[in-house]
Amino acid sequence: MRINPPIGDVDVDLRPATVEDLAFARELTRVNMREYYAHYGLIWQPEAFDAEWPLRESYRVYKGESVIGFLGFTVERNYLYVRDIQLIEAYRGEGVGAWIMGWVGRVAKGRGCESVRLKVFKNNPATVLYRRLGYTSVGEEAALLWMEQMIAP
Repeated sequence: MRINPPIGDVDVDLRPATVEDLAFARELTRVNMREYYAHYGLIWQPEAFDAEWPLRESYRVYKGESVIGFLGFTVERNYLYVRDIQLIEAYRGEGVGAWIMGWVGRVAKGRGCESVRLKVFKNNPATVLYRRLGYTSVGEEAALLWMEQMIAP
């Protein structure tokens, strides 16, 4: 069942994920993040990913009837924290990430959040997208940028 209408040329839908989607989400994250982990000398820990899964609100990302990725976030005291946006490589660069972030912003506003926050590897091309969407760097770690976008009241 479709919960989101297409916006512009981006015909994407989000549907709630379940525990049955965990294996797909874990493997897609591992594959997508392996170069970043290697670059920064980090070790992928699937157990940590699995332990966080029940704490997140997660969605499968669909294009037509094909699952092309997933989104996971938590709502903290006064902000929505994007934990993961992972897309199958073939679907990147089509506006899907921008569409998802727009949806996330609407969810955050609807839930009374003051901002949307995320962390992203410093060398991840998604930083360009986040900046274009109005996210600013508010801190950093050795490998990660902390980014935030304030939600207009």
